[in-house]
Amino acid sequence: MIKQKYSTTFLPSASFLLITCYLILLLFSACKPSKEQKKPLDTSNVKVEMEAVRFDQLVFAIDTNNIAAGVNTLRAQHPNFSDTYFGELIGFGGNGEKVFKDGMRHFLTYKDYVHLNDTVQAHFPNTDNIDQDLLQLYKNIKYYYPNEVIGKTYYFISGLNFWSAVTIDSAICIGLDMYLSKDYPFYAAVQIPEYELVNRNPAMIPVHASKSFFESKFPFNYSGKTLMEMMIYKGKELYFTENVVRTANDASIMGYSDEKLDWCEENEAMVYHWLISQKMLYSTSWQKILPMVNDGPTTAGMPNESPGNLGSWLGWQIVRGYMKEHPETSLQQLMQLNLPAQQFLRESKYKP
Repeated sequence: MIKQKYSTTFLPSASFLLITCYLILLLFSACKPSKEQKKPLDTSNVKVEMEAVRFDQLVFAIDTNNIAAGVNTLRAQHPNFSDTYFGELIGFGGNGEKVFKDGMRHFLTYKDYVHLNDTVQAHFPNTDNIDQDLLQLYKNIKYYYPNEVIGKTYYFISGLNFWSAVTIDSAICIGLDMYLSKDYPFYAAVQIPEYELVNRNPAMIPVHASKSFFESKFPFNYSGKTLMEMMIYKGKELYFTENVVRTANDASIMGYSDEKLDWCEENEAMVYHWLISQKMLYSTSWQKILPMVNDGPTTAGMPNESPGNLGSWLGWQIVRGYMKEHPETSLQQLMQLNLPAQQFLRESKYKP
């Protein structure tokens, strides 16, 4: 870079320098693209049959003197979800009938789980607001995918087993015990890291539901993939989410604090060129590349102020660049697009 030389006959005053810096900041802010909130989709003609099941309440209503009968009733009424819930979400399946019954009795009577259920019921005496947010999400999804079967919703308690939102067949399933606010004291007891507490807000439910739906509808095999391939897949997921959860801002979509998002925007070029210098974009070394697309307190190789999952955020910007360069491409076409990663990057004209 060529440095500007000044004549010794002109010594700028402190006030002049302040004004100059202020004008430069204004110039940069004017050049920075704005991120306006997306306009609502016209879903007035989109029909969704919303069915919300408070499975958490059904489970804790089981008679502990006759657990087997209560569980069998739930399995008969909600077969697909019940099998996954009892077998995986609370993890009592596959160990024999006696072990299962003992586990269920512990879950329904142990004071910590009873307290957890009481807390969930106090926070969510009803799910009316969440139902409305999810209904709009479902309508937005059907706007793009009219033949999609969606609307069945299960609310559950996993016992703080880290299940936020999962998709089982066509049902979206929400773990209410993972949305008790960042101040819920027992999150620390189960070692939920501080950086992740921003996601324990009920307002995050549509974002997590959208990502769960995306991963179910568009599965991705990470084995043998390059970092750039992973970044583009993650970028598509985030682009999908911003289009179907149209009230969410970028920080919420990423699960970042505002400060972490600001860091990304301020250091975007540095991060991208660091990846190039480290020859990571087309690496398949999992040890090196997986930290770039996974959540964490920070990203390996980056300053401590950086957030985790920087590769996903960069992938999002690349996908946004591609869609800007190809305005004729629909969301549905983007999701089906299977260009080689290097070609996708080139056609995005991404240059931070």
